[in-house]
Amino acid sequence: MTKGNEAGGFVRLLFQGKLDATAVLPFPWPSDETRETSDAVVDMVREWAADAIDPAQIDADKTIPQSVLDGLKELGLFGLTIPEEYGGAGCGQWTYAQMMEAVSHRCASTVTVLGGHLGLGMKGLLLYGTDAQKERWLPALASGERIAAFALTEANAGSDAGALRTTADRLPDGSWKLNGRKIWITNGGFANFFAVYARTPHPDDPNAPLASRPISAFVVPREAEGLTTGVPEDKMGLRGSSTTEVGLEDVVVPADHLIGPEGDGFKVALNVLNSGRHGLAASCIGQAKLARDLAVAHAKEREQFGKPIGAFGMVRELIAGMNADIYAMEAGAWLTAGLVDAGERETMLEAACCKMFATERLWQICNDALQVTGGTGFMKEYPYERILRDARINLIFEGTNQVLRMMLAVQGTRALVRDPNARFEGAAAFSGVRAEFATEQATLEELAPVFAREVGQAVARHGKEIRGAQHELRRLSDMAVALFEMGAVLSRASTPERDGEKPAPSEIALARLAFRRREREFRITLAECAHPDDELIDAVSNESTGL
Repeated sequence: MTKGNEAGGFVRLLFQGKLDATAVLPFPWPSDETRETSDAVVDMVREWAADAIDPAQIDADKTIPQSVLDGLKELGLFGLTIPEEYGGAGCGQWTYAQMMEAVSHRCASTVTVLGGHLGLGMKGLLLYGTDAQKERWLPALASGERIAAFALTEANAGSDAGALRTTADRLPDGSWKLNGRKIWITNGGFANFFAVYARTPHPDDPNAPLASRPISAFVVPREAEGLTTGVPEDKMGLRGSSTTEVGLEDVVVPADHLIGPEGDGFKVALNVLNSGRHGLAASCIGQAKLARDLAVAHAKEREQFGKPIGAFGMVRELIAGMNADIYAMEAGAWLTAGLVDAGERETMLEAACCKMFATERLWQICNDALQVTGGTGFMKEYPYERILRDARINLIFEGTNQVLRMMLAVQGTRALVRDPNARFEGAAAFSGVRAEFATEQATLEELAPVFAREVGQAVARHGKEIRGAQHELRRLSDMAVALFEMGAVLSRASTPERDGEKPAPSEIALARLAFRRREREFRITLAECAHPDDELIDAVSNESTGL
């Protein structure tokens, strides 16, 4: 998603003091052709999934039936984003996001198969593979003959990929011998194409310690001698998805199985994860809508004190909050999908914002939906507890939200750390917003410079050591996410999907509530900046941990 030399994105420019409306306005609605394709894919998926996928049975059996995997193949979903020349459908990020949402609305375990394959496992090959590699592997990946897995995580190398210890040593004939063990590999039990990340020799120092050796990426097919997979993990949620260890014992692969330049594996992994995070955000929308839909149906049917519980103010608050948050989740994820497909700006930080926001809103929506349902939702015979269990991993998947907060703020402040003069000057202006949202526009224009001031003060205090100021990084990231979502909501509500359309009064109210909820989050965090509890937090934490 950030492979080229795109212009700075909306979020990065916010850190530098610029509120760039042109980065998000007009909203990048898809072309008629893309919309037609996406709608056809979504309709096809929903019709098939309604009969073919039983999410409760998948959860109980802790496996996805072969019939479901075969159905995904027959629908062509394994090749959705693979170019047509290699047997895929050649769809972009918008259609991919819509498809992921549609599958997720039916079953969170099933959508994980596609995310592990399209968003992670084969993505490095698609981004960095040679023409010969693509011709060799992509047709089988597109048809589902080969299903991909992303093998990065190790026992001591999760968020800290730099602690990776799997090795790949070059043999005299140019081939590579891999040794190591990967854990928690999605699709591990049935994948037959593994993107494996391993340490390769240092080009300038053959005797360099392991931690100093660069990382490279490799294709390792399941049939490679020495590759083994463990028993399925017994998980809290996503119980149907296959998660296993992958062992590599003297696994030899030819020289042409190296993905990208030798030593560039860390860059490959980062760009793959950028793509995967956006797909994960789209999946969260599907599950959020499922939870919301179930809760609304219950609120309309369940009566207490002589009327439906949906008529009571506190229940209405929960339902309205779910609707507003889903609107914002869609705005951010759809905006980023359109930006990715346009390819004119970087989207790494936007994808991180989408992932953090969508995963945390989904978790809250699941909780609120269960609350609306009351004791019924607590019973295993109903789907609420499964949805809640499935949602929890998303805050950990593909970079924990704590690590992403650090990444977002460190990346955002990088230009100012290098050059304090790299800051834009002038009043903030977010032109292009519909007149109905003049108040919200003024609020965004007020808050963006406030955020820039906090960024500047943090950089002035810490300089190059800002990476260690994690309390401040968390606050800066939370404010950046809120501003991004506020901008996305205004962009979506201000840009008609089709020429001449105007937002209905109901959408205006929905967008306004979505905006105000993000504004409230920003102002709460801003209050923390003025009166931080950092010293108290450290003192209390030290008492417990001694660290």
